[in-house]
Amino acid sequence: MKIVFISLGWIFVAVGLIGAFVPILPTTPFLLLAAFFFARGSQKFHERLTQSAFYKKHVESTIKDGQMPIRTKVRIVATAYTMLLIPLILTDQPIVRIVIGCSMIVIMITFTIFIKNKPIR
Repeated sequence: MKIVFISLGWIFVAVGLIGAFVPILPTTPFLLLAAFFFARGSQKFHERLTQSAFYKKHVESTIKDGQMPIRTKVRIVATAYTMLLIPLILTDQPIVRIVIGCSMIVIMITFTIFIKNKPIR
């Protein structure tokens, strides 16, 4: 099982790195997922990730302070909504539309109420 967690960790690190250069792909959630999987699969990889400058730049303040820059929040929500709108438009199943709609509401509540805006300095 550790191999699965480590593999997923590296996949999410790679996607997070791509997200640093591709404007529509958010970096922070993928690095959070990578840290989650590394914590369960390998303490060594988890420590390497959490000590890296890339992680500290994109994730550390979010975890430590519960704050995120507004620009990052907007990118994450926009990406999530874009990905959820595709199946919402393509499906004819009412239950699927309800689940997707509820997911969109949860995302908005999470990013507007629970994750505070990082002050601009």
